[in-house]
Amino acid sequence: MITKEELKQEIEQLDDNYLDLVFRLLQQFPHQKKSQPDLLANSRSIHYPETETQDGLAFTDIEDTVAFSKQLRTNAWQRNHHA
Repeated sequence: MITKEELKQEIEQLDDNYLDLVFRLLQQFPHQKKSQPDLLANSRSIHYPETETQDGLAFTDIEDTVAFSKQLRTNAWQRNHHA
């Protein structure tokens, strides 16, 4: 399992053009709330962004975002293993 520190390091190396996309993707996941023991209370609704990223990419549904994040992970893996 990846640690939060490893995730932070990867974000630090990420091209700034993708920060908005990564932030919106992370917001879709449930977040810890220390005062709420009910797991359902921690979940967030999915918001479908209708705005474009800085390089003109628009995501209207979660499937597009997931496909794009797979491509980002593939590129990151290739960058780390072919350098």
